[in-house]
Amino acid sequence: GSPDDPKSFAAMRYTESRLTKYADTLLGELGQGTVDWVPNFDGTLEEPSILPARLPNLLLNGTTGIAVGMATDVPPHNLREVANACIHLLENPKANVAELCEYIQGPDFPTEAELITPRADLIKMYEQGRGSLRMRAVYQQDSGDIVVTALPHQASGAKVLEQIAAQMQAKKLPMVADLRDESDHENPTRLVIVPKSNRVNVESLMNHLFATTDLEKTYRVNMNMIGVDGRPQVKALDKMLSEWLAWRSETVRRRLQHRLDKVLSRLHILEGLMIAFLNIDEIIEIIRTEDKPKPILMERFGLSDIQAEAILDLKLRHLAKLEEMKIRSEQDELESERNSLELILGSEKRLKTLIKKEI
Repeated sequence: GSPDDPKSFAAMRYTESRLTKYADTLLGELGQGTVDWVPNFDGTLEEPSILPARLPNLLLNGTTGIAVGMATDVPPHNLREVANACIHLLENPKANVAELCEYIQGPDFPTEAELITPRADLIKMYEQGRGSLRMRAVYQQDSGDIVVTALPHQASGAKVLEQIAAQMQAKKLPMVADLRDESDHENPTRLVIVPKSNRVNVESLMNHLFATTDLEKTYRVNMNMIGVDGRPQVKALDKMLSEWLAWRSETVRRRLQHRLDKVLSRLHILEGLMIAFLNIDEIIEIIRTEDKPKPILMERFGLSDIQAEAILDLKLRHLAKLEEMKIRSEQDELESERNSLELILGSEKRLKTLIKKEI
Protein backbone atom coordinates (compact mmCIF):
# COMPACT_ATOMS: atom_id res chain seq x y z
CA GLY A 1 0.00 0.00 0.00
CA SER A 2 0.99 3.63 -0.21
CA PRO A 3 0.72 6.17 2.61
CA ASP A 4 -1.35 8.43 0.31
CA ASP A 5 -4.22 6.02 0.02
CA PRO A 6 -4.97 4.29 3.32
CA LYS A 7 -7.17 1.66 1.64
CA SER A 8 -4.64 0.77 -1.06
CA PHE A 9 -3.25 -2.36 0.58
CA ALA A 10 -3.69 -5.77 -1.02
CA ALA A 11 -6.57 -7.96 0.09
CA MET A 12 -5.92 -10.37 2.94
CA ARG A 13 -5.78 -13.35 0.59
CA TYR A 14 -2.80 -11.87 -1.29
CA THR A 15 -0.73 -11.07 1.74
CA GLU A 16 1.22 -13.51 3.80
CA SER A 17 2.55 -13.03 7.27
CA ARG A 18 5.39 -14.93 8.84
CA LEU A 19 5.68 -15.39 12.56
CA THR A 20 8.36 -12.99 13.70
CA LYS A 21 10.22 -12.87 17.00
CA TYR A 22 7.59 -10.43 18.21
CA ALA A 23 4.79 -12.89 17.47
CA ASP A 24 6.80 -15.42 19.43
CA THR A 25 6.60 -13.24 22.55
CA LEU A 26 2.82 -13.37 22.17
CA LEU A 27 2.41 -17.05 21.34
CA GLY A 28 5.58 -18.76 22.56
CA GLU A 29 4.16 -20.21 25.78
CA LEU A 30 0.82 -21.48 24.44
CA GLY A 31 1.67 -25.17 24.72
CA GLN A 32 2.96 -24.89 28.28
CA GLY A 33 -0.25 -24.93 30.29
CA THR A 34 -0.36 -21.13 30.57
CA VAL A 35 -3.87 -20.41 29.30
CA ASP A 36 -7.31 -22.00 29.19
CA TRP A 37 -8.45 -23.49 25.91
CA VAL A 38 -12.03 -23.15 24.68
CA PRO A 39 -13.90 -24.60 21.69
CA ASN A 40 -13.63 -22.52 18.52
CA PHE A 41 -16.63 -21.10 16.62
CA ASP A 42 -17.94 -24.43 15.32
CA GLY A 43 -16.67 -26.63 18.12
CA THR A 44 -14.28 -28.67 15.94
CA LEU A 45 -11.04 -27.34 17.42
CA GLU A 46 -9.74 -25.87 20.64
CA GLU A 47 -8.39 -22.34 20.72
CA PRO A 48 -6.70 -20.34 23.48
CA SER A 49 -9.12 -18.00 25.27
CA ILE A 50 -6.29 -15.48 25.65
CA LEU A 51 -2.64 -15.23 24.56
CA PRO A 52 0.19 -15.61 27.11
CA ALA A 53 1.85 -12.38 25.98
CA ARG A 54 5.29 -11.67 27.43
CA LEU A 55 4.74 -7.91 26.97
CA PRO A 56 1.60 -5.73 27.31
CA ASN A 57 0.68 -5.89 23.64
CA LEU A 58 -2.30 -3.52 23.87
CA LEU A 59 -0.02 -0.61 24.80
CA LEU A 60 2.65 -1.53 22.25
CA ASN A 61 0.40 -2.02 19.26
CA GLY A 62 -2.36 0.38 20.23
CA THR A 63 -5.87 -0.14 18.93
CA THR A 64 -8.92 1.79 17.93
CA GLY A 65 -12.46 0.54 17.65
CA ILE A 66 -16.10 1.23 18.31
CA ALA A 67 -18.68 -0.94 20.01
CA VAL A 68 -22.21 -0.17 21.12
CA GLY A 69 -22.22 2.84 23.39
CA MET A 70 -18.45 2.85 23.85
CA ALA A 71 -15.27 3.31 21.86
CA THR A 72 -11.57 2.81 22.42
CA ASP A 73 -8.46 4.60 21.17
CA VAL A 74 -5.17 3.39 22.59
CA PRO A 75 -2.09 4.89 20.90
CA PRO A 76 0.95 2.68 20.17
CA HIS A 77 4.03 2.90 22.42
CA ASN A 78 7.74 2.16 22.31
CA LEU A 79 8.63 -1.41 23.22
CA ARG A 80 11.71 -0.67 25.35
CA GLU A 81 10.00 2.17 27.21
CA VAL A 82 7.01 -0.01 28.13
CA ALA A 83 9.26 -2.91 29.16
CA ASN A 84 11.28 -0.61 31.45
CA ALA A 85 8.11 0.84 32.99
CA CYS A 86 6.84 -2.69 33.71
CA ILE A 87 10.11 -3.59 35.42
CA HIS A 88 9.99 -0.40 37.50
CA LEU A 89 6.41 -1.14 38.56
CA LEU A 90 7.34 -4.72 39.42
CA GLU A 91 10.04 -3.46 41.78
CA ASN A 92 7.97 -0.54 43.13
CA PRO A 93 4.31 -1.59 43.14
CA LYS A 94 3.30 1.80 44.59
CA ALA A 95 4.80 3.82 41.70
CA ASN A 96 2.46 6.53 40.38
CA VAL A 97 1.79 7.65 36.82
CA ALA A 98 4.33 10.50 36.94
CA GLU A 99 7.07 8.01 37.90
CA LEU A 100 6.07 5.65 35.09
CA CYS A 101 6.16 8.58 32.66
CA GLU A 102 9.88 8.87 33.42
CA TYR A 103 10.13 5.66 31.40
CA ILE A 104 7.20 6.05 28.98
CA GLN A 105 7.81 9.49 27.49
CA GLY A 106 4.60 9.37 25.52
CA PRO A 107 2.97 7.47 22.66
CA ASP A 108 5.26 6.38 19.84
CA PHE A 109 3.57 6.60 16.43
CA PRO A 110 4.99 4.92 13.32
CA THR A 111 5.89 8.22 11.62
CA GLU A 112 8.70 10.57 12.58
CA ALA A 113 6.51 13.63 13.06
CA GLU A 114 6.72 15.42 16.42
CA LEU A 115 4.30 15.09 19.31
CA ILE A 116 3.75 18.66 20.44
CA THR A 117 1.39 17.91 23.36
CA PRO A 118 2.85 19.49 26.55
CA ARG A 119 4.29 17.01 29.05
CA ALA A 120 1.81 17.99 31.77
CA ASP A 121 -1.06 17.14 29.43
CA LEU A 122 0.51 13.78 28.58
CA ILE A 123 0.83 12.86 32.27
CA LYS A 124 -2.78 13.97 32.85
CA MET A 125 -3.86 11.84 29.89
CA TYR A 126 -2.14 8.78 31.40
CA GLU A 127 -3.67 9.51 34.82
CA GLN A 128 -7.23 9.78 33.51
CA GLY A 129 -6.98 7.30 30.63
CA ARG A 130 -8.37 9.83 28.16
CA GLY A 131 -7.30 13.01 26.42
CA SER A 132 -5.92 14.07 23.05
CA LEU A 133 -2.57 14.28 21.27
CA ARG A 134 -1.28 16.67 18.64
CA MET A 135 1.27 15.68 16.03
CA ARG A 136 3.05 18.11 13.78
CA ALA A 137 4.98 17.54 10.56
CA VAL A 138 8.77 18.01 10.61
CA TYR A 139 10.22 20.54 8.15
CA GLN A 140 13.58 22.08 7.38
CA GLN A 141 14.80 24.87 5.12
CA ASP A 142 16.84 23.93 2.09
CA SER A 143 18.29 26.90 0.13
CA GLY A 144 15.18 29.01 0.59
CA ASP A 145 12.66 26.19 0.07
CA ILE A 146 10.68 24.58 2.87
CA VAL A 147 11.06 20.78 2.83
CA VAL A 148 8.60 18.67 4.82
CA THR A 149 10.29 15.34 5.70
CA ALA A 150 7.78 13.66 8.02
CA LEU A 151 3.99 13.79 8.20
CA PRO A 152 1.73 13.03 11.18
CA HIS A 153 0.45 9.47 11.59
CA GLN A 154 -2.09 8.57 8.87
CA ALA A 155 -1.76 11.93 7.09
CA SER A 156 -1.54 11.65 3.30
CA GLY A 157 1.06 13.68 1.41
CA ALA A 158 -1.19 13.98 -1.65
CA LYS A 159 -4.04 15.30 0.49
CA VAL A 160 -1.78 17.88 2.17
CA LEU A 161 -0.64 19.13 -1.24
CA GLU A 162 -4.27 19.34 -2.38
CA GLN A 163 -5.17 21.37 0.70
CA ILE A 164 -2.30 23.84 0.09
CA ALA A 165 -3.07 24.07 -3.65
CA ALA A 166 -6.72 24.81 -2.92
CA GLN A 167 -5.64 27.76 -0.73
CA MET A 168 -3.28 28.98 -3.47
CA GLN A 169 -6.11 28.90 -6.01
CA ALA A 170 -8.37 30.78 -3.63
CA LYS A 171 -5.61 33.43 -3.38
CA LYS A 172 -5.25 32.79 0.36
CA LEU A 173 -1.54 32.00 0.13
CA PRO A 174 0.10 34.85 -1.78
CA MET A 175 3.48 34.06 -0.15
CA VAL A 176 3.78 30.59 -1.75
CA ALA A 177 5.12 30.40 -5.32
CA ASP A 178 5.26 26.67 -5.99
CA LEU A 179 4.58 23.18 -4.62
CA ARG A 180 6.49 20.00 -5.47
CA ASP A 181 6.22 16.40 -4.34
CA GLU A 182 9.73 14.96 -4.44
CA SER A 183 8.93 11.77 -2.47
CA ASP A 184 10.74 8.73 -3.81
CA HIS A 185 12.13 5.42 -2.60
CA GLU A 186 14.94 6.97 -0.56
CA ASN A 187 12.84 9.81 0.90
CA PRO A 188 9.35 8.37 1.40
CA THR A 189 8.16 11.86 2.41
CA ARG A 190 9.58 14.96 0.78
CA LEU A 191 7.15 17.80 0.10
CA VAL A 192 8.73 21.04 -1.12
CA ILE A 193 7.04 24.41 -0.58
CA VAL A 194 8.70 27.30 -2.45
CA PRO A 195 8.06 30.75 -0.90
CA LYS A 196 7.56 33.80 -3.18
CA SER A 197 10.71 35.50 -1.94
CA ASN A 198 13.31 35.22 0.79
CA ARG A 199 11.50 37.94 2.74
CA VAL A 200 8.62 35.61 3.58
CA ASN A 201 8.52 34.74 7.28
CA VAL A 202 8.78 30.94 7.14
CA GLU A 203 7.64 30.41 10.70
CA SER A 204 4.39 32.34 10.35
CA LEU A 205 3.72 30.66 6.98
CA MET A 206 4.19 27.22 8.53
CA ASN A 207 2.02 28.12 11.53
CA HIS A 208 -0.73 29.08 9.10
CA LEU A 209 -0.34 25.75 7.26
CA PHE A 210 -0.30 23.76 10.52
CA ALA A 211 -3.61 25.37 11.44
CA THR A 212 -5.30 24.87 8.06
CA THR A 213 -3.96 21.56 6.68
CA ASP A 214 -3.17 18.01 7.76
CA LEU A 215 0.43 19.03 8.53
CA GLU A 216 -0.84 19.01 12.10
CA LYS A 217 -3.34 16.44 13.33
CA THR A 218 -5.11 15.75 16.61
CA TYR A 219 -5.68 12.22 17.87
CA ARG A 220 -8.21 11.12 20.44
CA VAL A 221 -7.00 8.96 23.33
CA ASN A 222 -9.50 6.88 25.26
CA MET A 223 -7.90 3.92 27.03
CA ASN A 224 -11.04 1.84 27.29
CA MET A 225 -10.27 -1.86 27.62
CA ILE A 226 -11.54 -5.11 29.05
CA GLY A 227 -9.73 -5.79 32.33
CA VAL A 228 -8.84 -9.05 34.04
CA ASP A 229 -12.35 -9.08 35.53
CA GLY A 230 -13.82 -9.16 32.01
CA ARG A 231 -15.41 -5.70 32.22
CA PRO A 232 -14.71 -2.70 29.99
CA GLN A 233 -13.26 0.28 31.82
CA VAL A 234 -11.17 3.35 31.04
CA LYS A 235 -7.88 2.68 32.84
CA ALA A 236 -5.03 4.89 33.93
CA LEU A 237 -1.51 3.80 32.97
CA ASP A 238 -0.50 2.54 36.42
CA LYS A 239 -3.71 0.51 36.85
CA MET A 240 -3.33 -0.98 33.39
CA LEU A 241 0.28 -2.04 33.89
CA SER A 242 -0.22 -3.37 37.42
CA GLU A 243 -3.20 -5.42 36.26
CA TRP A 244 -1.11 -6.79 33.41
CA LEU A 245 1.76 -7.66 35.77
CA ALA A 246 -0.53 -9.52 38.15
CA TRP A 247 -1.88 -11.51 35.21
CA ARG A 248 1.63 -12.14 33.90
CA SER A 249 2.76 -13.48 37.30
CA GLU A 250 -0.14 -15.91 37.25
CA THR A 251 0.77 -17.00 33.70
CA VAL A 252 4.40 -17.63 34.63
CA ARG A 253 3.34 -19.51 37.74
CA ARG A 254 1.07 -21.74 35.67
CA ARG A 255 3.86 -22.40 33.20
CA LEU A 256 6.30 -23.43 35.93
CA GLN A 257 3.69 -25.59 37.66
CA HIS A 258 2.85 -27.31 34.36
CA ARG A 259 6.53 -28.10 33.80
CA LEU A 260 6.97 -29.28 37.40
CA ASP A 261 4.06 -31.72 37.07
CA LYS A 262 5.64 -33.17 33.94
CA VAL A 263 9.04 -33.53 35.63
CA LEU A 264 7.50 -35.23 38.66
CA SER A 265 5.53 -37.74 36.59
CA ARG A 266 8.65 -38.61 34.55
CA LEU A 267 10.70 -39.05 37.74
CA HIS A 268 8.01 -41.39 39.04
CA ILE A 269 8.32 -43.59 35.93
CA LEU A 270 12.14 -43.55 36.07
CA GLU A 271 11.95 -44.74 39.67
CA GLY A 272 9.92 -47.75 38.53
CA LEU A 273 12.33 -48.49 35.67
CA MET A 274 15.22 -48.37 38.11
CA ILE A 275 13.54 -51.03 40.30
CA ALA A 276 13.05 -53.12 37.16
CA PHE A 277 16.75 -52.96 36.25
CA LEU A 278 17.84 -53.97 39.70
CA ASN A 279 15.52 -57.04 39.68
CA ILE A 280 15.47 -57.75 35.98
CA ASP A 281 15.64 -61.55 36.13
CA GLU A 282 12.80 -61.89 38.59
CA ILE A 283 10.64 -59.48 36.57
CA ILE A 284 11.23 -61.37 33.31
CA GLU A 285 10.31 -64.60 35.14
CA ILE A 286 7.02 -63.10 36.38
CA ILE A 287 6.13 -61.75 32.92
CA ARG A 288 6.89 -65.14 31.31
CA THR A 289 4.98 -67.32 33.74
CA GLU A 290 2.01 -65.27 34.91
CA ASP A 291 -1.25 -64.70 33.03
CA LYS A 292 -1.71 -61.23 34.51
CA PRO A 293 1.76 -60.03 35.49
CA LYS A 294 0.76 -56.42 36.26
CA PRO A 295 -0.95 -56.84 39.68
CA ILE A 296 1.76 -59.30 40.76
CA LEU A 297 4.54 -56.86 39.81
CA MET A 298 2.74 -54.10 41.67
CA GLU A 299 2.41 -56.18 44.80
CA ARG A 300 5.89 -57.73 44.72
CA PHE A 301 7.88 -54.50 44.17
CA GLY A 302 5.45 -51.91 45.58
CA LEU A 303 4.99 -50.28 42.15
CA SER A 304 2.19 -47.95 41.11
CA ASP A 305 -0.07 -48.70 38.15
CA ILE A 306 1.81 -46.23 35.90
CA GLN A 307 5.21 -47.67 36.84
CA ALA A 308 4.10 -51.25 36.21
CA GLU A 309 2.64 -50.20 32.85
CA ALA A 310 5.96 -48.54 31.91
CA ILE A 311 7.91 -51.70 32.81
CA LEU A 312 5.57 -53.89 30.74
CA ASP A 313 5.98 -51.47 27.79
CA LEU A 314 9.80 -51.76 27.88
CA LYS A 315 11.37 -52.89 24.63
CA LEU A 316 13.86 -55.73 24.77
CA ARG A 317 16.69 -53.58 23.47
CA HIS A 318 16.29 -51.30 26.50
CA LEU A 319 17.52 -54.09 28.74
CA ALA A 320 21.15 -53.36 27.78
CA LYS A 321 23.72 -52.57 30.47
CA LEU A 322 24.07 -48.94 29.43
CA GLU A 323 20.41 -48.19 30.04
CA GLU A 324 20.96 -48.02 33.79
CA MET A 325 23.49 -45.20 33.31
CA LYS A 326 21.03 -43.36 31.03
CA ILE A 327 18.26 -43.59 33.59
CA ARG A 328 20.53 -42.36 36.37
CA SER A 329 21.72 -39.36 34.36
CA GLU A 330 18.16 -38.45 33.33
CA GLN A 331 17.09 -38.75 36.97
CA ASP A 332 19.86 -36.39 38.08
CA GLU A 333 18.94 -33.82 35.43
CA LEU A 334 15.25 -33.90 36.25
CA GLU A 335 15.88 -33.76 39.99
CA SER A 336 17.94 -30.60 39.67
CA GLU A 337 15.23 -29.10 37.44
CA ARG A 338 12.58 -30.07 39.96
CA ASN A 339 14.52 -28.40 42.76
CA SER A 340 14.95 -25.14 40.86
CA LEU A 341 11.26 -25.07 39.84
CA GLU A 342 10.17 -25.68 43.43
CA LEU A 343 12.49 -22.92 44.65
CA ILE A 344 11.03 -20.38 42.21
CA LEU A 345 7.43 -21.41 42.88
CA GLY A 346 8.03 -21.22 46.62
CA SER A 347 9.51 -17.73 46.62
CA GLU A 348 7.76 -14.56 45.45
CA LYS A 349 11.12 -12.85 45.10
CA ARG A 350 12.55 -15.45 42.72
CA LEU A 351 9.34 -15.42 40.69
CA LYS A 352 9.62 -11.63 40.36
CA THR A 353 13.23 -11.90 39.22
CA LEU A 354 12.24 -14.45 36.59
CA ILE A 355 9.38 -12.28 35.27
CA LYS A 356 11.75 -9.32 35.16
CA LYS A 357 14.36 -11.30 33.18
CA GLU A 358 11.73 -12.44 30.71
CA ILE A 359 10.41 -8.91 30.16
